[in-house]
Amino acid sequence: MEKTEGKILEISRTEQYKTIDELFKRSQSNTVYYTLLILSIIIIASGLLINNASIVIGGMLVTPVLTPILVVALGLVVGEVGAIRSVAALMGKSFALVIAISAILALLFGTAESSQILENTFRAAVLYFIIAAASGAAATFAWIRKEIADVLPGIAIAVSLVPPLSLVGIWLSTLDLATARFYFLVFFSNLVGIILGSFVVFSLLKFYKAESKVLAKGKEIEKEQEKAAKEEQKEKEKEK
Repeated sequence: MEKTEGKILEISRTEQYKTIDELFKRSQSNTVYYTLLILSIIIIASGLLINNASIVIGGMLVTPVLTPILVVALGLVVGEVGAIRSVAALMGKSFALVIAISAILALLFGTAESSQILENTFRAAVLYFIIAAASGAAATFAWIRKEIADVLPGIAIAVSLVPPLSLVGIWLSTLDLATARFYFLVFFSNLVGIILGSFVVFSLLKFYKAESKVLAKGKEIEKEQEKAAKEEQKEKEKEK
């Protein structure tokens, strides 16, 4: 295998394929993913409700939502819609769960007037976007360059996706639509920022040359999803 140590913008085809395999593997819709997601939502929402930043940070270390977003960036780089479609449903369900569980916790335990931790200003929203773009780039480098994988926990803390979306659920529970809308915009700008930062890194490392591998993985995931959907439909028919 070609050695690429010390050349930050060079990567072998074998390393590209390994990164693609691992990203798709970590972006599977399974019980492990949803267990980690639900636990992280509970931790983060609870931390927001009691205005404890340390607890929120702890929850951010648990959440698994980063890898599907990196798959989206990879799909955009190679121009493969199938790769994006393979994780789109997972991301949609994940984000809906964040809002729903956070809203339920807020309804059960109430909200404190100061339970926002994230600053509610336009200046803060712009800074969140910049942080998200840098975090997306750093996370992509860490997934590709295993020698710096130990920085991933720090990146997980910097990637502020679940907290603003959790705040959307919390403020929706109080019918404060204006504040909920602001935090949704923060979440959306962070999502775009992460994808942008990751897109740049994947492009610089020429992952578009691994288009065939991404296409194959995307089709593989789609087939598995279709199989799971058919089995679920059969189970429903049996119950009837």
